[in-house]
Amino acid sequence: MAQIKNILLDRDGTVIVDKHYLSDPEGVELIPDGGRALAALQQAEMRMYVVTNQSGIGRGYFTEDDLHACTVRLDELAELFGAIIEDTVFCPHTPDEECDCRKPQTGMWNQLKDMYGLLPQESVMIGDKQADVDFGKNAGLAASILVLTGKGEKERQKLELPEVDEATGYVTVSTENGWTLAVAKDLTAAARWVAEVLVQGDK
Repeated sequence: MAQIKNILLDRDGTVIVDKHYLSDPEGVELIPDGGRALAALQQAEMRMYVVTNQSGIGRGYFTEDDLHACTVRLDELAELFGAIIEDTVFCPHTPDEECDCRKPQTGMWNQLKDMYGLLPQESVMIGDKQADVDFGKNAGLAASILVLTGKGEKERQKLELPEVDEATGYVTVSTENGWTLAVAKDLTAAARWVAEVLVQGDK
């Protein structure tokens, strides 16, 4: 029975609708049923953290203040459903800057780990891109879940991962060296996979 306490969430395409270099808090919109999914994780006593690549800052498309305004708005939307996002950490760099914080590099995990005393074996990464999946693996987390919202379905096909089970909305793909890869229809199904497979371990 896995002890999972921390959920690391990609932002765009996973928790909120991906609007491509979002800089206006008025544009922050939870994915369908996203609020209820966050609430389910909250009720399961999971602590939630957002880890997001925001190269729009490095490209000069918007400022860190713009990003913080969007973060405040997301926190407000989550709280409407009784969910608390503990913190949001971000990478402001462009891919060609070769930083150590842009996913799939693990700088943002190290930041959260040091700030909050997180343990990798108690943590799961959920996102809609291969970079999110690899981030979880590189950080030694218990699991990575690819959701099929946002860019997720295209990524699933590119990675040649199996389709989700229609009944559950998820599928466990593989387990290696203590790290499990799963695919889930959306954040709701991802939360269900954590509860039913990773925590209960009865399937």
